[in-house]
Amino acid sequence: MRTEASLLALVLLVSSALGQNLEKIKKATSNNANKKNFDAINVLEKYGYLDDPKSDESHSENSIQEGIKEYQRFNGLPLTGILDERTVKLMKRPRCGIADVMKPSKRPAAQRTRPLPFYVPGYKWQKNDIAYKVVEYTRQLGGESQRQAFRRAFQSWANVVPLTFRESQSGPAEIEIKFARGSHGDGNGNAFDGRGQTLAHAFFPGDQPLAGDTHFDDDEAWTMGAEEGKTNLEVVAAHEFGHALGLGHSNVPQALMAPYYQGPTYQLHSDDIRGIQTLYGSRPQPPVTSRPPVTSRPGVTTRPRSTPPPVGRYCNLTFDAIAANSDGYYYAFRQTKVYKIGSTGIESETGIRSVFPNAPLAPGAAVYDRHQGKTYIFKGNRYWRYTGFKLDTGYPKALPADFSNIQAAMQWSDGGIYLFKVLEVRRTRQTSKRVPEGYPGCVAIVRG
Repeated sequence: MRTEASLLALVLLVSSALGQNLEKIKKATSNNANKKNFDAINVLEKYGYLDDPKSDESHSENSIQEGIKEYQRFNGLPLTGILDERTVKLMKRPRCGIADVMKPSKRPAAQRTRPLPFYVPGYKWQKNDIAYKVVEYTRQLGGESQRQAFRRAFQSWANVVPLTFRESQSGPAEIEIKFARGSHGDGNGNAFDGRGQTLAHAFFPGDQPLAGDTHFDDDEAWTMGAEEGKTNLEVVAAHEFGHALGLGHSNVPQALMAPYYQGPTYQLHSDDIRGIQTLYGSRPQPPVTSRPPVTSRPGVTTRPRSTPPPVGRYCNLTFDAIAANSDGYYYAFRQTKVYKIGSTGIESETGIRSVFPNAPLAPGAAVYDRHQGKTYIFKGNRYWRYTGFKLDTGYPKALPADFSNIQAAMQWSDGGIYLFKVLEVRRTRQTSKRVPEGYPGCVAIVRG
């Protein structure tokens, strides 16, 4: 008889240390944040870290602490739980106007009454030929230079996914681009704020009128180059077009889809590429043109040559598990070793526990949850959870009986983590305590 515990999915808890008290938060706010045109609490509310307070209520001490910690965690800052100097400095930097995470009261359901909430999986264009149209230019730059910047920004995404982008001079287009100031007709919460802070925003793919539309604040000082005090249009456009294609913000600071403007140059980070290819797949590589066959001399029989085996110390390795991590690399586990894999192949080989402290040797499965920025390693009847390369407090934890001896794990575009064993697949959500209906199921019914 299956026990109640066997029906429980993994409960993935966000652990946090005790924060500072409210007086320290207020002191930090007074020292660092109470300056003209800056309100740290408003920043936390706007970008999803705090709920909007009711008219007769204020935020609790705990909610402020947790909101600050979540902001710090997402942006790679030390988890102090107070508005320290580094936190306030980052809050003041120019950035995208889209929320980083869903507001606490709205998780896990996403609402689409404002530009894209953080990583709402499954929304994408259901076609590979995407039309865009510029409906309002800025007068700060020439029209043709703006069009070229937009073409290059779209092409940076087209280089890695099977999408084509074409400019439409008239008629409908999936993505409409315009420059605007202040309130510009897309909702009270989306008004631009003048020079500094919010640079632009975009809307998620879909069938509503604003789907895919991308707006730039015309009060910003725009440039095509690297002029001091100005913002490069192509860099911001490439970021916003990522949203218009279905991506949320990345918690990898070096990624193009990180929320803050990083300067006048850019290239897609492995996290950007992994995210967009999750939605659209990878661009097919052109076929390799083979040389014409060599004609042998008459009367001479040539023996077919066998394909030589691959050479190199890593060519014949098999791995126990492979998972991504927040640094943009993949980590492949084999017995007592872990291999760091980048765009050029295996970059390093070291002991598992020197990278992932206290991790099991020869793990059964591993998976990276890009929503939470957590890596999970499974073996036997236990699992380990890491933030970066630090084992989270309270781990390893025991798995329910039905989840023991997991052999593979993956995160699908619906946000669920799928665990595989023998001929079964099991699905779990981080916030769920029950196995979703229809699982476990035979692997053959899973559509990929």
